[in-house]
Amino acid sequence: MELRVLGVSGGLAASAETTAFLLEQHILFDGGTGVGQLSQQQMCDIDTLVLTHAHLDHICGAALMLATTIDKRSSPLTIYAPEAVLTVLRKHLFNWQIWPDFSVLPTEESAVLRYKAVEPEESFEIAGITLEPVPLSHTVPSFAYIASRGDKSFCFCGDTAATERLWQRINSRGGVDQLFIELSYPQERAAIAVQAGHYDTVTLARDLAKLEKPLQLNLMHAKPGYEEQLRVEVENQAGLEQLAVRHCQLGDRFNVL
Repeated sequence: MELRVLGVSGGLAASAETTAFLLEQHILFDGGTGVGQLSQQQMCDIDTLVLTHAHLDHICGAALMLATTIDKRSSPLTIYAPEAVLTVLRKHLFNWQIWPDFSVLPTEESAVLRYKAVEPEESFEIAGITLEPVPLSHTVPSFAYIASRGDKSFCFCGDTAATERLWQRINSRGGVDQLFIELSYPQERAAIAVQAGHYDTVTLARDLAKLEKPLQLNLMHAKPGYEEQLRVEVENQAGLEQLAVRHCQLGDRFNVL
């Protein structure tokens, strides 16, 4: 299965779109502005959104997509996330004040939006893929999803600062093949990284040292303007030299499952 990068930036700028990854043709991992890279028909083909957290840069594209496709969809969009994330969407986004409540549009019976609550650290299945949400450390409830099918696996992380449970869980299951994780700020911005609940180069390297098995490290969510500085820091950061590192770019495709 192929995972396509529609958006990977930690902010908005020319040639930068916020987080949205498309698995095959119908499963989104986060729904940031990168969703706008798709045609209307491609948007209609998406029936699943696996959401890491409810911050605007990870959900705004999916919200706009619903308005674009409301009269064209053959199936609703189901958002999978722990209840702590879904509650924020219902209360603060799809509330008729910020954006329409698509869970009752065009009618409650034929609504284009559905919610599916999942339990942290309990596996669930979508289209033959097993997923497990793992809590992270951000300013709001945020989760990673460990996805597996057969003998292949990857982990897709929401926003996070230094955390513990993720590494414990990856190690306890014998590792994963690929890890998609944020690196938002360079070391010189460590203070704001802590305040905003993000990794900088040093804190990420410190946490990655907890892994018991090597993996493919795919970095994402760089704040605009810091991309090149982060590349240099990663190349020179002690503790990362044993990992295969790739900085995700718009349009990249990964064979993940």
